[in-house]
Amino acid sequence: MKINFLVTGMLLCTTGTYAQNMFSMASQHPADTTKSEAMEQAIRFSSLRQASVTADFFGAGHFDSKLNDKDFANGKSRNARISSYVTVPISSWNGNTIGASIYHTETFFNVREVDNKLANPTVNVGDMSKSTLGLSINYSRIDALFHTPVVYSAVVTGISDNLKTIRRFNFNGSIAFPLKRNENTYLSVGAIVLIDPSAPLPVLPVVNYFHKLNHHGLELIVDLPQGAMIKQSLFRNAWVYVGSSYNTYATFYKSDNTALPEHFSYNTVEVKSGPGFEYLLGKHVILGVKGGLNNVLTARAFGKNSSYNDSFIMTTNKATFAGEFRISLLPF
Repeated sequence: MKINFLVTGMLLCTTGTYAQNMFSMASQHPADTTKSEAMEQAIRFSSLRQASVTADFFGAGHFDSKLNDKDFANGKSRNARISSYVTVPISSWNGNTIGASIYHTETFFNVREVDNKLANPTVNVGDMSKSTLGLSINYSRIDALFHTPVVYSAVVTGISDNLKTIRRFNFNGSIAFPLKRNENTYLSVGAIVLIDPSAPLPVLPVVNYFHKLNHHGLELIVDLPQGAMIKQSLFRNAWVYVGSSYNTYATFYKSDNTALPEHFSYNTVEVKSGPGFEYLLGKHVILGVKGGLNNVLTARAFGKNSSYNDSFIMTTNKATFAGEFRISLLPF
């Protein structure tokens, strides 16, 4: 039985669009997909594209932080982020596929109007930037379980802030069952297990679904846990859409302040919602722009060898306006 399947996998972004530290970018199993089908799916699901560079700009937003359940600091922050990834197939045989992805995220912070509540430690005003790197190895296999098609996937990711050491290893494994496929509808469901200290939940549902709502290019696209949208074609190589995307990000720090762990990471879970536009330039390049609101669902800092539930800093953030510019490549 031929299966055209989307396996959730490699870094949310961060790496988004990507999935930087919680789970891997969705990918399509190449062994059972023609080249034209792979390109069509990559146009529909941005997480299936072979490479991408995204620049995000955020309006000034208010933050309020607690340190060990005590009022810590509040103020305003205006941030920007440049994220990129490239995915490379390594080997494919008898329904098995191995690939690798490389990720990089540069985050720029501008902190202002800070009101520190504690004498020590304090939050300083000013500009700074942090770099996060990631390398993922992805294995997937198409098989059958009780005569039902099934896709297994496993992803190992190492992330860091430099090229010398690995700050964190993450693992995710998923299973999914393609349930329906025809010209107008595709549906596959499953689950993904996250072995990741920054993950708020250890298990998430996986739903890959699209449905053509009419004969004029209007589609509903669901790619959980990464996002959902309604997309309308304007003409053969241009589309508008409205939807939401879910991503996680991590930045790493070293402190010489005895009130803080020596090594810790700051981890956010974000949802970006709003309208967007994409244009296919030539055969393989897609240009995109998006606007809307960015909501930080959780923002926590925890020490090395600790986890999400052991956070010593918890921050709440008000939603901010966000703009996105992206250039991405379809599979070759």
